[in-house]
Amino acid sequence: MSSLPAEAAEPVSLSPTLIVEDDPATQERLRHVLSSLGCDESRISVTDSVAGARQLLGERGYGVVLVDIGLPDGSGVELIGWLQAHHPGVPAVVISAWRTEEIIFAALRAGAIGYLLKERDDVELGIALRSIEQGGAPIDPSIARHILAWLASHQPPADAPAQAQACAEAPAALTRRELKILELVSQGLSNRDMAESLSISRLTVECHTKNIYRKLAVSSRTEAVFEARRHGLLR
Repeated sequence: MSSLPAEAAEPVSLSPTLIVEDDPATQERLRHVLSSLGCDESRISVTDSVAGARQLLGERGYGVVLVDIGLPDGSGVELIGWLQAHHPGVPAVVISAWRTEEIIFAALRAGAIGYLLKERDDVELGIALRSIEQGGAPIDPSIARHILAWLASHQPPADAPAQAQACAEAPAALTRRELKILELVSQGLSNRDMAESLSISRLTVECHTKNIYRKLAVSSRTEAVFEARRHGLLR
């Protein structure tokens, strides 16, 4: 077998762990799962908000952060992006009920090393989290199948000439505001969140989004981000 590449994931410790979850019952459930894996209760921190997570991350180091997507003061995707920028050595794993295509890809692009669903039982979650200590990237099986199916559907035909792919027609130019909205879309923000972030109405956001779809010749957020990256409009 060939050796692992230099950038292969390093094993990380589950302890101390930060749980970012606003549902008390799920907080206790995750505490129990972590305790069953040998994590000391005193080394498990819990917060119910993005602001609380940022504060705790500034006060101490953590082995891993478990993040829900829907939080009272923002998106877990935003928190993961912030975590990558300010604490790049701390891995984040999503544990959420959200399973839409846009959110999954936004979280993974933001830097999450795993995406797990709350619907799994405690044993399944425990096994998935334990894999992190061996350098694993836990992805729920149904999410993994979804990702593979999406990738397969977006691959060019095997016999397509390379020149045709390289010379794909460039999309119509996007305005500065459309590029900004596209960037926020790639981060998983909702229309409401984008409207608040840009201090514009949701109707205006929807109009810009329709223009983006038309210019990129797409019909969904995921396709818009994919095409934008393919044409170098997004990093």
